[in-house]
Amino acid sequence: MAKSYTFLCKTSNIKYGILAGFKQNKFLFVFSAFVAVLGLITGIFVALKCGVTLSTLGSYNLNIYPCENVASFAMFVSRLFSCFCVLLILTVSSLYVLLIPIGFLIIGYRSYLIGFNCTLLICLFGISGAINSVLVIFPCQLLLTLAFVVYFVLMINRAEQRKRFGQTCISFWKMFFIFFGILFFVCLTETFLLLLFNANTILVI
Repeated sequence: MAKSYTFLCKTSNIKYGILAGFKQNKFLFVFSAFVAVLGLITGIFVALKCGVTLSTLGSYNLNIYPCENVASFAMFVSRLFSCFCVLLILTVSSLYVLLIPIGFLIIGYRSYLIGFNCTLLICLFGISGAINSVLVIFPCQLLLTLAFVVYFVLMINRAEQRKRFGQTCISFWKMFFIFFGILFFVCLTETFLLLLFNANTILVI
């Protein structure tokens, strides 16, 4: 009985912390969502208008990666390194008010790539491309984008706390490695699913 009560208390505290954090940073989350949706829609629109075909991929500096290459260790490391670089950029962007727009641009650009790549896959591969996009790439990349948004907001809060009080309760290294672990897990899951679905894809790098 005591264990159940303790579990309920911890669950309530976590729920309260999440809700309080969202209310406190409502503008940042809403604006980030707006930027992400705008980037996604722009990517879809550009992909539909550019008229890329399998024979003209080279003209747009695009490559289709077969499942064997997608699931390779080198490709996985490349995607993970890309996420690592995004975390670093978001960290630096959160330090100064004038740099914060760079963080939003990165989030918007990532969303643009998601819309662009998923739309191209559907246009080039039809049903198989739609399955891979809807079941694998879009959900995984959406989770990555969500992680980037939450991390960016936390880092902005950390910078504000240090500026106001000279110290902060948000540990940079702790947050960085927690979110890098999340990104690692999502990238690994995406790699496994792409191999499972025998997917040809244009990856968001």
